[in-house]
Amino acid sequence: MGSLNSAVTFSDSCTPPLQLEIKRNKDHGHQRSKWLSMEKTITGLVEKLNLSNIQFIASEMLNQDLIWGRGLFCRAVMKSQVGSPHIYAALVAVINSEFPDVGLLLVKRVVLQFKEAYDCSNKKEMEAALKFLAHLVNQAVVYELVAFDVLLLLLGHPSSDHIELAVSFCIECGSSLLDFSPYRLNEVVKEFRRLIGDVEKRVQVLIVKLFVVRRQRFKEYPRMTDEFDFVEVEDQVTHEVSLLHEICSESSVDSFKAEKDQSFEHEMCSEIVIPCDDDDEVSSGGV
Repeated sequence: MGSLNSAVTFSDSCTPPLQLEIKRNKDHGHQRSKWLSMEKTITGLVEKLNLSNIQFIASEMLNQDLIWGRGLFCRAVMKSQVGSPHIYAALVAVINSEFPDVGLLLVKRVVLQFKEAYDCSNKKEMEAALKFLAHLVNQAVVYELVAFDVLLLLLGHPSSDHIELAVSFCIECGSSLLDFSPYRLNEVVKEFRRLIGDVEKRVQVLIVKLFVVRRQRFKEYPRMTDEFDFVEVEDQVTHEVSLLHEICSESSVDSFKAEKDQSFEHEMCSEIVIPCDDDDEVSSGGV
């Protein structure tokens, strides 16, 4: 009597659904623990930052998974930078030279913070965002284009608060604007001169101070001093962001989301292997 010679085997990657689900749950729990640990570390490092430990903090920060935790980094820095924006901008410049996506996200969020504060006429929030943005311009993390966007917006709607903010912002990053876009800076100064007769005495005094600082080529407000210069020019990564751009805050990266584990990407029991040699034939017949 004829016989049927065949074999049916499952591939090694075939895992029963229940075991696969258990593995997924274990991996999810492990990644959540890593995320919480990373959040604690990043927040702690950012809060410890000061003038004397910028390089050390940057080195420790680069040991973290900053692509996965970029939202945590940006949130911690933006919360802590108030009062010392120049120090935090120096840290961001170092991180940005290694992980440009992290630097770009932070710049976008600072610009969004300013825009939201502007729309709400929140002077305190606008001031905090603009001080930080000025130092990010000085650190060459973002091009000066966004600085001129800010100045034109504020001077285009010239309330006392807006002009005061514009003067402070222009003084903070004026050295950078003078170095890289002197013609545009001259146009901004002309706009200040045009407005000086239409504002209260207090604001006039601020504008006059800007004129003096400009004539002195921002000597008392240098773009960057040696103590904050940690990134070589060839290693700098400078982003182009504008108030005219549509900007996404990518808020989803602030919360835990499990990274894909490639070991779980295969399809369950997706392969059935039926080996069959050329001379193994299916036959039937009597003996």
